[in-house]
Amino acid sequence: MVNQINSHETNRENRNREEISTTHPLSPEQIAEYHAEGFVIVRGFFDPEELEPLQLACEEDPEIKGTQTSVTDHLGRTFKVATWTDLGNAMLGVIPRIARIVDAAEALLGMECYHWHSKLLRKQPHTDSVVNFHQDYWFWYYDGCLFPQLLTCTIAIDKNTKENGCLQIVKKSHLLGRLDQVSLGNDYGTEPERLEKILERLEIVHCELEPGDALFFHANTLHGSGSNYSDLPRTLIHCTYNAVSNSPFLTEGQEHHRYRPLHKLPDSILTDGGYDSIFTKHEFHAVETENGVGAGIFRRYPTEKKLV
Repeated sequence: MVNQINSHETNRENRNREEISTTHPLSPEQIAEYHAEGFVIVRGFFDPEELEPLQLACEEDPEIKGTQTSVTDHLGRTFKVATWTDLGNAMLGVIPRIARIVDAAEALLGMECYHWHSKLLRKQPHTDSVVNFHQDYWFWYYDGCLFPQLLTCTIAIDKNTKENGCLQIVKKSHLLGRLDQVSLGNDYGTEPERLEKILERLEIVHCELEPGDALFFHANTLHGSGSNYSDLPRTLIHCTYNAVSNSPFLTEGQEHHRYRPLHKLPDSILTDGGYDSIFTKHEFHAVETENGVGAGIFRRYPTEKKLV
């Protein structure tokens, strides 16, 4: 009976993927740029009007229902992030299922994908915290993913500039392979001596984005961000996808990252108002503390392993 149910669910998901597809596919040139450079920026991926309700909701409730986890940088300064894996009917649960993102992710990965997790990050005005250059796959390797077959779609909710701490990408750094990340004070980042040599040879790109622009980047691409010295917040969403065949082999502590079928939604879903709230009814992950329940949703740092 269980096999029959699973087969039914698989068939239904296959029909969903066949029936719903994007009207905004990536071009062959954009796909080639992603593979050559480790990232690609897609201007006007969303209309700003589609995302305006989220921008306004963040302004009205900058604490995001008290769901944000405080993350400390290498100098002890903090920034906040809200995370989720469950995709309900609130706007934040709808966005990662929109066909234009899912189809783009699968075109870039070259295989079927599922939702890994998403993050909402707001840098408030006049905050000096930074994100060190790092590779996401270093963390996801320890989550049990055998291959770096993951990518992130970053969507600008408001204007992202150098002044307010836009994302910075190290071009072609995905070609370096998986780099060790080391403890840097209260945070982790790429080994400073190695990073210095990398930056002597590879270019840093400041990804300045208008509302609705999107950035896709490889799991091995080095990225970080600077401080927000402006009078305006910098808001973005990271939607990360993993290849179905790359679901983590680890089970303990990775229930939220296991493969679950991704039910696509049409590109028009935001314009049509196809959500029941912005985030008031959304299910976020619990706020994380250093040793508290839920640790490992934002980042799961590797622990010492003993051979037996």
